[in-house]
Amino acid sequence: MAKEGEKVLRVNLIFRTQHISLMVSALVLAVTGYALLMHKSEAGKFIINFLGGYESRALIHRISAIVLIAVCIWHYLYVLFSKKAHDEFLKIIPSISDVKDFFNTIAYYLGGKKSFPNFDKFNFIQKFQYWGVAVGMIAMIMSGLVLWFKDISMAVIPKWAIDTLIALHGYEGVVTFLVLFIWHQYNVHLNPSVFPMDSVWLDGMIDVERLRKEHPLEYDRLMSEAVKGGR
Repeated sequence: MAKEGEKVLRVNLIFRTQHISLMVSALVLAVTGYALLMHKSEAGKFIINFLGGYESRALIHRISAIVLIAVCIWHYLYVLFSKKAHDEFLKIIPSISDVKDFFNTIAYYLGGKKSFPNFDKFNFIQKFQYWGVAVGMIAMIMSGLVLWFKDISMAVIPKWAIDTLIALHGYEGVVTFLVLFIWHQYNVHLNPSVFPMDSVWLDGMIDVERLRKEHPLEYDRLMSEAVKGGR
């Protein structure tokens, strides 16, 4: 039986470091990218001037892009070659139960269900956000590399395709930021259950009682493992 106030590890140090690195690099990319996309606006002009001009903005944007690419590569190499990380990755792969959980959640809020779905380590919202970021990062990185090495790209890619990528790269970045980042902030920090901040992203620990309520299947598994381990 868990003691009151007891905490367990939910996110290890490597995943937390990757998350923070991704967050910082993505934020810098969003700000510097917005400045170029809206360079005629007062906000765009202010950011560009604050960063020291167009060349400085471009340099900061590209350095941040390199950091983001490195973090993505590190993350997936870690998932591939670390058993613990691979086991965690398997838990975030979408399944048919996530579809059921989605509809059962809607039914619960509409009064059609008396109880909330029992989630495992990751619920369907967390899985959607993870894979949304994964797909979004791949798209942004690929289009960004094409634009970065534009002269080489023009030798193999039609001009109309490059022009399309220029537009998509900018506006996709805005959509990704608004939908995933802001929505993510609400779920992990502004949600009444954790407001004003969920500290898991910093220390990796979660209160056992909260785990029992929000991720009962994960809680049951950990308690079962604790019993088997003789704790």
